[in-house]
Amino acid sequence: MPRRPPPTDAESFGGSIPGNLPAAPGVDRGIDSEAIDYDGAWKETLERFLPEFLALAFPAIAAEIDWSFPFRFLDTELQEVVREAESGRVRADKLVEVRRRDGIGEWILIHAEVQAQRDDALAERMFRYYYRILDRFQLPVVSVAVLADPHPFWKPSRYERLDHGCHLSFDFPICKLSEIDLTPWLDAGNPVARVIAAHRVAQSTGGDPARRQTGKLALVRSLLGSGLSEPDVREVLRLIHWLLALPAPEELSFREELRKLQQETSMPYISTYDRLVREEGRQEGWQEGRREAQDAALREGRITALREMLIEDLTQRFGPPPAELMARLDGIEDELQLRRLVRAAFTATSPESFAQAVSADQGKKML
Repeated sequence: MPRRPPPTDAESFGGSIPGNLPAAPGVDRGIDSEAIDYDGAWKETLERFLPEFLALAFPAIAAEIDWSFPFRFLDTELQEVVREAESGRVRADKLVEVRRRDGIGEWILIHAEVQAQRDDALAERMFRYYYRILDRFQLPVVSVAVLADPHPFWKPSRYERLDHGCHLSFDFPICKLSEIDLTPWLDAGNPVARVIAAHRVAQSTGGDPARRQTGKLALVRSLLGSGLSEPDVREVLRLIHWLLALPAPEELSFREELRKLQQETSMPYISTYDRLVREEGRQEGWQEGRREAQDAALREGRITALREMLIEDLTQRFGPPPAELMARLDGIEDELQLRRLVRAAFTATSPESFAQAVSADQGKKML
């Protein structure tokens, strides 16, 4: 069962992160702001901490859900619904099927979008997605938007059209992350509050790795002393690392500070961060290795195709090549050299003249 935080409405909150950096007052700028994967981190947050997320951001909606029933994410179905309108665009969207607790026992769909940057097309997009999901599944739909941008006065919550007497008005609930007082949620043990704190530090420290390192260390120190369960600590630690990636010098310094913290306080889970970074390195290495393997396979395929083309051309013009020439061709692994020999095969007047061209090309290569 999810933890139940204080029954305070998210929209009434105000203030900054207690004991930490305030929500950013302006646009996130800096040497690494473009590299922050807000969308990816928030998609992971929604998937891992859905009950806690809704309890914090949309408590009235969370209270209407029977969390004793398993909920189901419909990522594939959502992509099918929106692929025409948003081809190639990755967003922090989630579509999830949940059970109502009002006695009706009806399943409903919740579409949640986290918008980390101002986008004036958001309201229209929320309406389009709402209608397409409703039309596709024929189930009640609730569409909510989390405004995670740094613009304090940008709060779209309605899409409206009026055309020659036809009036359309679509309202949707929003939660402005910069307006949430995180203190009661941190005290209640809601892990999403710590993700929001990391999000604010990321927005506030673009272009200042030293301040980002300080903010990240404070967040991790607070997390390790929070009393959250070990699985939650691991997940939040991973999300903090995701949102607050540091340049190499600051990362090394950060890890050294963590080791000092461990020596001073004997806090558990600090080694979790080292394992996290090592696992990330192995994953990146695996991805890199897979790309290298794919490139090598493509290169080998091209070489094989060129060699087969060359032998086929020679066979059509002069009959099967002599065994000695075949052995020489089989030993050539240079793609550019094989391309040159394919062109030479078109101009050769005999197998002997082609063999001379092979020898001449190899001689040039050796020089």
